[in-house]
Amino acid sequence: MLSFFGGTPSGNVDKSKYEHLTMSIRQTVLERARRRCQQCSVKFSPSVHPGFEHINGSLKDNRPNNLRALCPKCFKLIEKKENRKGMVGNIRYALGRMIK
Repeated sequence: MLSFFGGTPSGNVDKSKYEHLTMSIRQTVLERARRRCQQCSVKFSPSVHPGFEHINGSLKDNRPNNLRALCPKCFKLIEKKENRKGMVGNIRYALGRMIK
């Protein structure tokens, strides 16, 4: 079975190096994005800081190819969704909808 971290069924991938969003992972994502928002192309600067969206929904999967660099305006649009990602977030979201 393949993991979303990649690798082989024998599990030869070191998942621990992707558990945290490190400075080097951020740099890799920003370089790939050419230091621009991957939604609206606004250029990042000292006053415009990037947010990072987890594409596959797993907040523990910080592989560069699972992250998108977004400007604060674009990140704000997905921020609620980003905070709800993961199993606990999905359960919380479903229960919240049932209560309403």
